Amino acid sequence: MSTKYALASLEVLSTSVEHTQPIQKFRLFTGASHSSIIDLEYFWGLEKGELDLWSPLNCISVRADIACLFLNLELALIPNIEILQKLSDSIEENADSLSVDQRRCCFEVLSPGEYEYSLVPITNDPPCLFIIGNNSKSPQKLELTPPHYPQVKLNVHPAFAVAHNAYRLYPSVHEDCPYYNPISRIRVMCCEPIPQEFCARPNIQFPSSRLSGQQDARHSSESDDSEEVIEVDDYSDEDDKVRIQSWLEAVP
Repeated sequence: MSTKYALASLEVLSTSVEHTQPIQKFRLFTGASHSSIIDLEYFWGLEKGELDLWSPLNCISVRADIACLFLNLELALIPNIEILQKLSDSIEENADSLSVDQRRCCFEVLSPGEYEYSLVPITNDPPCLFIIGNNSKSPQKLELTPPHYPQVKLNVHPAFAVAHNAYRLYPSVHEDCPYYNPISRIRVMCCEPIPQEFCARPNIQFPSSRLSGQQDARHSSESDDSEEVIEVDDYSDEDDKVRIQSWLEAVP
């Protein structure tokens, strides 16, 4: 493609034309790539125990086969350079802060809302994707070709998007891309040791308004697409791979 392609949503994507999967809400960042969520809470300027991986700011609405690609880190959502720089600066300020209580919350530096992302394959062998819908009468093959990656606007917060992909952007594939250096910088900073004072604090005992949405993403049945979105029970303690497999097997 010679120009950037704008997707109406991630719901229009499928790995198959004949056998399309149902759409559900799915966590983008599962926490699997980080040794400690407490570290992220510190560098993101949150209170201990405040980070909720089922926050609406960490959820995408996709078909089961596309969820597999995100879970297996074959696809990434990359914010633009300006947003990456703001996130990096916010994390650096918190890393350099002389007081635990003087940190800035990255969800206030970058307010919740709609952000534009590039849909980027993480490996040199991009998955084969098709566009089903998106105001098109017939399915289209989607090319994941640099530098004109498809664009999509989502309510996912950039902090979650970067946490999802930061540990899999290998230099051999992404080093020459403009997003590589700021994301690598964020990854390195978030590996620094955090103050024992913060680790020793008790978890907060109240819901976080900074990570909340109008409704809990685990039970949302709304969709921008006319196709039905299956409601999801509380999967906060269930392994994501098991959930997706049962999701796939439920399709006739």
